[in-house]
Amino acid sequence: MFTLRPRVMLVIIAIMSMYVGICHSGVILITYFEAYAVFAPFQARCISAQTADRENNRWLVGTLSLRYENEVHVLQLGENSSELVCQGLYTHRDEIWDIAACPFNTSLFSTVYSRAGETGTAVWKIPESRGNKSVVLPVEVAASLSSVPQQWKCTLWWPSGQHPQVASIGTEKIVLWNVEFPQNMSQASAGGSNHLEVGSWDPHDFNNIATASEGSIQCWDLRTMSSSTKIDQAHVLQTRHIDFNPQKKHLIATAGDDSWIRIWDLRKPSSPLHNLLGHHHWTVRVKYNPKYEELILSSGTDAVVNLWRVIDGSLTKSPSGLPRGLEDSLLRSYTEHEDSVYGIAWSALDPWVFASVDYDGRVSIGPEH
Repeated sequence: MFTLRPRVMLVIIAIMSMYVGICHSGVILITYFEAYAVFAPFQARCISAQTADRENNRWLVGTLSLRYENEVHVLQLGENSSELVCQGLYTHRDEIWDIAACPFNTSLFSTVYSRAGETGTAVWKIPESRGNKSVVLPVEVAASLSSVPQQWKCTLWWPSGQHPQVASIGTEKIVLWNVEFPQNMSQASAGGSNHLEVGSWDPHDFNNIATASEGSIQCWDLRTMSSSTKIDQAHVLQTRHIDFNPQKKHLIATAGDDSWIRIWDLRKPSSPLHNLLGHHHWTVRVKYNPKYEELILSSGTDAVVNLWRVIDGSLTKSPSGLPRGLEDSLLRSYTEHEDSVYGIAWSALDPWVFASVDYDGRVSIGPEH
């Protein structure tokens, strides 16, 4: 255990550690692929790939602490795929419940944060270095949705290209707003007793957003801000996460507290195409691989990350090296985490690499090379 600053202690855990060092901003560097960065005493629930960076395997991790000033860590996998290096460390006063990197600008990201029992959502700018790398700078507010009181859950960036619009999902409404002019917004109400939990923006139809409300899935037409397709009782308990297939239209994956992962065709919402018994407890995240549509990543409160292969009869891209003709299968379970894994993110650069973060603040990079 190292104490680098009075408020930050770092614990290093590795199965086969060959060399351990400290980077300038205080996060560990380990020359070993499956490794952990432990941000004690911080907890964490969210991680996001920096999709705007096309040259590096990078992720943003946000911390969740009531007692300490929170932080955003910029983590990068080394060129030889064996070092997890901190490339930036910035303060973010409030607890971070959701983080999403801007898809076209590496210096921008959004968070949903909690302050004194109230939630807010904002877009932040990573400050430019002023020469002294030992000074930890605070992130700067680029735009905020402070004018709309709401219990916010997540913020989604426009799914393609450089576009200033984002969508924020709250328990009672969806707000489509402009980062450059936050006052320009349109809203859709969830209505009644529906409490929205999470959302996903359709990469094939930019006018379509899917949200989860209790066990159901609801799609919204952003042109009219009205509901469209609905999947009743996608899960018996709460639906925790949704992800659109990035390669094929109309397909979404869902994860729920009933432990199941389900694949749906929105044109045929009466029954799922695939059912995968994801985890031994709540399944809280599911993510399609950005390149190979048959590969799906999931994580749960059982502290496990699972890599799945889901076979469809009309695959457009399939990873080389995997056998053909197999049924849906669990390719591998990653059991190195010791607490609930609330965040998973594929790398934007290498489709074979992903990162996961558990509630204890441990970040794992996989799979094993």
